[in-house]
Formats: sequence, structure tokens, C-alpha cells
Amino acid sequence: MGLYEEFARKYYLEAKKDLMRSRRALGEGDYPEAVFHAQQCVEKAVKALIEAKKEYVYNHGPRLSSIFIRVYSDEWCSELDKVVDIVEWFTEYYTRSRYPFILRSKVYSPDEFIDRELAQEALDKACEVLGIVEKILRRKGII
Repeated sequence: MGLYEEFARKYYLEAKKDLMRSRRALGEGDYPEAVFHAQQCVEKAVKALIEAKKEYVYNHGPRLSSIFIRVYSDEWCSELDKVVDIVEWFTEYYTRSRYPFILRSKVYSPDEFIDRELAQEALDKACEVLGIVEKILRRKGII
């Protein structure tokens, strides 16, 4: 197994850990933490796919979707549209699950904004992405 494939495999394994952390936080009623770990799961899963295409990713910021789209343009399928949609969905909730923020002239803490329903939605989206990524990585012989 080459270096990129090893990175891909390890990113995938870390994504699985974040999914477990998200489930645990949801069960404990820590909804912002559940959203944060679900977002981390998705980010690492997408990085696993990017690494599988032999591209190293770090310090991506909000460009992760763009990098992913570019790297997979030659083998795009409808499942990858879903991955991009979910990455974009998490863009709003990543910082809102971690830090106080202002919305319509009111300051909110993560606990005031993120409820069980939103945390469950985040977890469901992370599960969906991880399932897609797992299928692709298996097909490529990485996991």
C-alpha cells in the first residue's frame, strides 16, 4: 500500500472514531458536541477520498468541497453530489457548534442553538457520507 492509500485508510479510521464520538455525545445530550464530531467525521471521510486520488490535503479551510470536486471530476456520480451537499450543510454548523455567535442582533451559545433534532440530523448525514466513502474505498482496495 502506498503513502496516499495509507493516508486515506487512516483518515477513514479517524472518521469512524468521530462518528462514534458523535453518537456518544448525542446519547449524553451534548448536542453541540454531537454536531462537531459529525462534522469532523464528514471532513475526514472526504479527505480519505481525496487522498485515495493521490492528493495531499491540509489547511483546506472552506475549499474542501472545491478540492473534492476537482479531484473526482473524472469519476463523478450522483453519490458524490450527496457528499458535497452534506459538506456544504456542515459549513454553517461547524462554528456554531463550537463558539458563541450573533444572529439577528442576539448572542447565542452553541447549547442555545443546537438541539437534539439538529444533532440527530448531523449524525445521520455523517453516517450517510461515511457509508459512501467506505464503499468507494473498498472498491479501490484501500480498506
